[in-house]
Amino acid sequence: MHDSPINTFMNILILTPDRVGSTLLQRLVTIYANAIDPNNLTVNLHELTNGIVKYHNEFYNRLLLGKKEKSWGYHQPLSQIVDLLESVDHDKTSRLAHYHIKNRQDSLPDQLSFYEYLNDNFFIISARRQNLLEHALSWGISVESKKLNVYSFEEKYRVFRDIANKGIEIDENTLVKYLNQYAEYTNWVDSHFRVNAYFDYETDLPNIENYILDLNPFRSMNRVTWKDQFDISWNDWNKMHYLLSLVPFQKEFTDDEKQFIQDNINLYTVTRVKIQDFQDTGMLVSGIPIKLQTLGEKSKIVHNLEYCMNVYNNWITTYNPNFGITYNHNSLAQLAHSETACWNFGKVDTMSALANTDLLKLKFQQSDLKND
Repeated sequence: MHDSPINTFMNILILTPDRVGSTLLQRLVTIYANAIDPNNLTVNLHELTNGIVKYHNEFYNRLLLGKKEKSWGYHQPLSQIVDLLESVDHDKTSRLAHYHIKNRQDSLPDQLSFYEYLNDNFFIISARRQNLLEHALSWGISVESKKLNVYSFEEKYRVFRDIANKGIEIDENTLVKYLNQYAEYTNWVDSHFRVNAYFDYETDLPNIENYILDLNPFRSMNRVTWKDQFDISWNDWNKMHYLLSLVPFQKEFTDDEKQFIQDNINLYTVTRVKIQDFQDTGMLVSGIPIKLQTLGEKSKIVHNLEYCMNVYNNWITTYNPNFGITYNHNSLAQLAHSETACWNFGKVDTMSALANTDLLKLKFQQSDLKND
């Protein structure tokens, strides 16, 4: 695989420029870590540098780190974050976003001391992307929506209803800002971290369960899959997570998709309730984020896609980074088609919206953790 040897421990840190699957990865790593070694609690802290607290957790009857309301922000020196990490006896998963470090404006000596601690005490994963055009488009959509992630069907509909109906245009400054930010991120990683594994969005996300289980901290331990835990495979559960989020948008489904939803709705819902339990106990900061848009969906939302592609290609040509390639309409369409085939399936000539005969309204509401 693509990681380097290291002593087995469960503290795992994900370096990220954001919009590269890092939230999903850290939530899943936490769930798998606790399933693989249930006697050794692993707690997810989300972002390390924007406020963590130590508190007595009633469910576990011990001191834990976590996120609490009104505790978020850049109010903790990096040295205090290290002291908090050292002060508890449970393992941690977290991320470190480069833009948070930039926003904090800590002194370089404080940063270097912080990085040294992380290098010595965490298994470090660097998340990255190959398709930087889509990365920049994702950021452009996020700027418009004011949301990085959504966790319920209702939230996704509320946030993206107008954007999906009206579309948006992304200006050159926004695209270049986030392309430059990605380049800065790669330089930051290379300069300051001993990376143990790389998470490549395009290749590792479709196979994320095997990616996690094959990481060095887990490789020699008992292999526990999503299906072992929840009686439904990760791919089927996550596909349900995405497909059901399209119901409020009056998405038309194929007959095969409707049957798939009917066959899996109960196990999907039971699993989602268990994940909510993980949040309630303090193990997770939030649930599993819902896929926002495929590349094909982004291409419909972004009305000036050709302009964006030209801006991106000019940036690649001008700066010639050691990552990223140029795109044209055909190559982008092929990528979009391949991704869509992973999420949607069945004969498209029989597509229609879900009706009560396909999925009772109550079952859909319950699947989004609603009881009435």
